[in-house]
Amino acid sequence: MLKNYFKIAIRSIIKQKFHSVVNIFGLTVGLTSVMLISLYVIDELSFDKFHENHEDIYRVVENQYYTGQPVFPVAVTPAPLAPFLKENFSQVTNSTRVALTYDRFKSDDLSFVEEGAYVDKDFFEIFSFKLVKGDKTTLFDDIKSVVINQDLAKKYFNTEDPIGKFLNVDNEEMLVTGVYEKMPDNSHLKLDYLLSMEYVISVVDGYENWSNNRLYTYIKVSEGHSFNDLNEQVKDILKDNVDEGDGNATADLYLQPLADIHLGRVNFTADIDRKGSQDYVNIFSIVAIFILLIACINFMNLSTARSEKRAKEVGLRKTIGATRNQLIFQFLGESVLMSCVAVIFAVLFTDLLLPYFNQLADKNLEISTFTSGSSLQLGVIISLCALITGILAGSYPALFLSSFQPVRVLKSQNTGGGKLLRKILVVIQFSISIVLIIGTLTISNQLDFILAKDLGINKEQVIYSKAVSNNHKVFRQKLLDLPTIKMVTRSNQHPAYVLNSTSGLSWDGANPDETILIHNVNVDPDYLETLEIELLEGRNFSYDNPGDSNQTVLINETAAKLMGFKEPVGSNIYAGDFKLPVIGVVKDFNFKSVHDEIEPLVIFYNPSAMYRTMIKINGSNVKNTVAEIENVWKELNPGASFDYHFLDDDYNKLYASEQRTSKLFSYFSALAIIISCLGLFGLASYVAEQRTKEISIRKVLGAPLHKLFILVSKDFTILVIIAFLISVPVGWYFMDQWLSGFAYRVNLSPMVFILSGAMALLIAIVTVSFQSLNAATSNPVKSLRSE
Repeated sequence: MLKNYFKIAIRSIIKQKFHSVVNIFGLTVGLTSVMLISLYVIDELSFDKFHENHEDIYRVVENQYYTGQPVFPVAVTPAPLAPFLKENFSQVTNSTRVALTYDRFKSDDLSFVEEGAYVDKDFFEIFSFKLVKGDKTTLFDDIKSVVINQDLAKKYFNTEDPIGKFLNVDNEEMLVTGVYEKMPDNSHLKLDYLLSMEYVISVVDGYENWSNNRLYTYIKVSEGHSFNDLNEQVKDILKDNVDEGDGNATADLYLQPLADIHLGRVNFTADIDRKGSQDYVNIFSIVAIFILLIACINFMNLSTARSEKRAKEVGLRKTIGATRNQLIFQFLGESVLMSCVAVIFAVLFTDLLLPYFNQLADKNLEISTFTSGSSLQLGVIISLCALITGILAGSYPALFLSSFQPVRVLKSQNTGGGKLLRKILVVIQFSISIVLIIGTLTISNQLDFILAKDLGINKEQVIYSKAVSNNHKVFRQKLLDLPTIKMVTRSNQHPAYVLNSTSGLSWDGANPDETILIHNVNVDPDYLETLEIELLEGRNFSYDNPGDSNQTVLINETAAKLMGFKEPVGSNIYAGDFKLPVIGVVKDFNFKSVHDEIEPLVIFYNPSAMYRTMIKINGSNVKNTVAEIENVWKELNPGASFDYHFLDDDYNKLYASEQRTSKLFSYFSALAIIISCLGLFGLASYVAEQRTKEISIRKVLGAPLHKLFILVSKDFTILVIIAFLISVPVGWYFMDQWLSGFAYRVNLSPMVFILSGAMALLIAIVTVSFQSLNAATSNPVKSLRSE
């Protein structure tokens, strides 16, 4: 019996070539999209879950509270917190601190700035990063130790065993005590080397101060602990350990599960991971379901539309004793077979497209094996896709075909039915497609708005380095002597990521009972001119005025309003007992992402605390200009490479997630529309075939070509218009929710909806027009010859 069903299915597929190709191709495109999205979603959901007992690992974070300001979530905590938790809470079995650092590594003729962290001895007890050389219990017995990943080991030691050798790290000789595998892509921690936390504590005065949030705190708790109880117990630790009036005295601590860090909905200041978005995971999951649904709808529509072709087969089978269940099983088997064929093609296409998808999504996804990790999950998904898609797509056609009455179909009476359902399914298809078009256009508009927004800062033609030169005064002057260099400046923070803040400032007229958070940045006098930040009133810092250093400040417009200054210039700000006169007010500029509103900012000038260099060039010959800068750098910094990138690239990275989402959304929307059009093309072909004689008679009677075209096309046009009316409120709701995540956003323009509907209608008309014109221009003699 099964063999017979299989033969019939093969014959049916071969006999109806056009119908089969359209169905298989539509399912293939849909399943390819689902597989690519599934890989992306699985990878996003897998972050940090490779650690053993990851459900028992937490990051300790805090909510800070300030007068008249929203809750301020912060990912960094004070240095004493981790050892305090381990010593005072029996549930905490291990704790470690992670303090990010950028250090210059030197070995022989190599010199590069690398990214790593200071950590405690428990680091490898908490995290399951694979140590390939060294003993994790003794890695940091010597506080001048460094543990490096395999990439750095190869980079600085080539094929030699690095264990027991020394690396120069920021002019300190560090003993290499361990080598670990590169941290996985699905880890929120991506560190190239690890230094001892005890070392930084020994060289930095006041490092273990409860008042300064400077690092990340992680703990591992015993199995079977009560999360709620521990969360409640740690809540007031900061309040109990800092002086009243300190910013941390207004903060609550709480535990964040490790697996929630990457996709957590809370936007933490100073977060180590900013790539993931639960919203985008949800969006793409929904898009995958939509695309698969559209592909299945195509299958249902075309199968029911072609029902009359198989009506006599059903009648004959029932006459000779076939039961309805047997017919259902047969037709479901055919759809599952077609689905399996589509899955095979989909796997091939997925493997072919994956490199391009990885580049687009900034991932390193693989489909080469189905034996472990995400690939095992994907293998299960692929197998289920074949079965579920086949059953879902074939269920209604199977039930519909198996319901035919033998007497009616063998007398060639019209089987009827299915028309209303086909119309409903077409409406659903195009409603989904139009919603996706609305989403694509809205995301694109918002992204264009972000990238074109006046940030109050000119980031073009600015070279940025994470290092400052020895003897900056000479370095600056030598560069300014070059005709290709406009300005040179320094700062302690990146202008796009000003994260330093304090609640320890007061000012003339401030309410002593209020605690307000103010952001701050340290710059030199060239900063405003280099980045073209507008000075609204007062004056800038000056190299010629020694009194500006650590004794005066600039503020932005938002700070001036917050502080209630009617005449900001000449007013005073106080940092403890130090009085700092305001000498100027700068125009507001975005020193964070446009997801956040511009916040109050105080600008200091402290020449001894500068860690970043920015160089404004004229852009006429970038390659030669960079070479000239490197020559000056090497002259003043022997053996140290000049590591740099362009400031505008850094600003674009702030919106990399939106850019990736926009592109992915555009491509998957296009695929959804293509699949919908495939179904529409097939249905138009069927309708044209069914109405061939009617069209021929009308043509013989003198009906003009355009009326015949409208005759075939109008039903589909009406369905697309209905789909448009349904999709508008749905698209508006979802896009309004998405845009609410931006402090600065575009308005939802009616033109977006009109354009989306017009695009869908145009695509539908173009799709149907081929079959319509073919039917309208065919020779009526051929179709009427049999009459």
